[in-house]
Amino acid sequence: MLLEVFETGPVATNGYVVADREGGQALIVDAPQGAAPAMIEQARRWKTPVAFLANTHAHWDHFWDNAAILRLTDAKLGIHSDSAPLLRVPQAKMFGIQEEIEPSTPDFLLEEGKPVEVGDLKFAILDCPGHCPGSVALFERRERVVFVGDVLFAGSIGRTDLPGGDAETLLRSIRKKLLPLGDDVRVFSGHGPATSIGRERQTNPFLQ
Repeated sequence: MLLEVFETGPVATNGYVVADREGGQALIVDAPQGAAPAMIEQARRWKTPVAFLANTHAHWDHFWDNAAILRLTDAKLGIHSDSAPLLRVPQAKMFGIQEEIEPSTPDFLLEEGKPVEVGDLKFAILDCPGHCPGSVALFERRERVVFVGDVLFAGSIGRTDLPGGDAETLLRSIRKKLLPLGDDVRVFSGHGPATSIGRERQTNPFLQ
């Protein structure tokens, strides 16, 4: 598996380009502001057409460059049905950001039990609400990696004070969907450094 992280935007949001191998296929996970050109260039260097763009959830900092990526590639956009309506809500203005974010429309819905196949990679979709309606994680069992958006961070968890957030629901999602994946699973979050399920199980103060 090939993996590159792109941290951009006003709140340092992580977007990821993932491919099964050189000359294979690529998936983009989340699309922070200004990341599109570099992400697409990375996929070009790997000779991996971008097959899919997946939003872990529909907060503005994670879908800012959706439209740009969709214009420049043949990628299909996937998001959970509960998050899809937020793609057209001018959320950034609530944070004092006046720039307009171009809306995007999903081509398919991310659903638990319906994996997304990217070349030789198969990403299971895990429903993980609590931070935002329709938050999902994407888990590749063979590679032992999971992309969790803003559900879980190194040493922390997603905020729950935004509309649709609920702390009890978020903790239940982490304990029932993420912790059982196994301590060796690498965790790639929407903000901050990568971590592992084992490290967070042992040291994350919110999970003790």
